[in-house]
Amino acid sequence: MNEADSQRDSLKFSDIGEVLGILRKRKNVIIWTTVICAVLTLFVSLFVITPKYSSSTDILVNRKVDNSREQINAQGQIQADVQMISTYKDIITSPTILNTVSGRLADKGYHISAGAIRKCISISNQQNSQVFTVAVKAKNPQLAAAIANTTADVFKTKVKKIMSINNVSILSKAVANSSPVSPKVGLNTIIGIVIGLVLGLILAFVSNELDWTITDESFITDDLELNNLGIISEIPASKVKKLISTGRITSRGSGKRRV
Repeated sequence: MNEADSQRDSLKFSDIGEVLGILRKRKNVIIWTTVICAVLTLFVSLFVITPKYSSSTDILVNRKVDNSREQINAQGQIQADVQMISTYKDIITSPTILNTVSGRLADKGYHISAGAIRKCISISNQQNSQVFTVAVKAKNPQLAAAIANTTADVFKTKVKKIMSINNVSILSKAVANSSPVSPKVGLNTIIGIVIGLVLGLILAFVSNELDWTITDESFITDDLELNNLGIISEIPASKVKKLISTGRITSRGSGKRRV
């Protein structure tokens, strides 16, 4: 190893040592910032964010045909039904369906507008599947289940008139789930810890750069290139009082002490 490589390695170890020194010096800032962010995130998740509950119903698209034609056209009919699901997704979230859903929910004691229902609903299906799922998130589990089931019932009834077909059936009813799906308290707390840790590290290095307190004599001799004339040690107040009581230090009325 030549001299240049040795110097580079020494600089690397010096930089690492300096970073570790800053982290040790500012560890309280890092710890308290992490704790504060974690507690705030936990508090917001538990007491500020309104819990939401999810409920879903599955709808099957399966066209009923005569037995004589079933073997010939079965595969083509399945593909046609799968392709129609995209159209059904648009129909099920249209004002024609949701206005009726809103009215039926009002009869059950749930007063919610068609626009609010639209925001609660999400529709998904697996590729090449004849089943699609209507999932609903609401502020209470009973409302979520009521929206999902009412939407499925209204859609099944109205799609017969809209599309002139009878190939929709409800595969499973939505049930009220008492466990909230959001907020995710554990995940939010972990995110808060990570954010607090990163913020604490940033504050540690920023505060270190803004701290101009001289704690090492090498700063005077190496950085400022001044001569070191000596070191004056700080005497704790308790030791000063002890010295005064023993008479080794006398105090004058001016407040100055004389050794």
